Amino acid sequence: MAIEHIVAENDLVVVFLNGSGTYKEEFNGIPPTNKPVNVRSAELYKIENERIKGHWYVFDQFNLLKQTGALLSEPA
Repeated sequence: MAIEHIVAENDLVVVFLNGSGTYKEEFNGIPPTNKPVNVRSAELYKIENERIKGHWYVFDQFNLLKQTGALLSEPA
């Protein structure tokens, strides 16, 4: 994973990540393909007293499913 951006405001920090690897293990019932994949995500951290008190994240599952071959075309 590589950090693309970090944005902080008040007690919140957002980190945008971009990662790549090889699809070697089953994911959501989809067998491995040994193909290269790229995944982007965003993580939100809530900071209190210089400690992380909350953490939430999202990642682009749609694009990952397209790369694994689980989705053959985009919806209309």
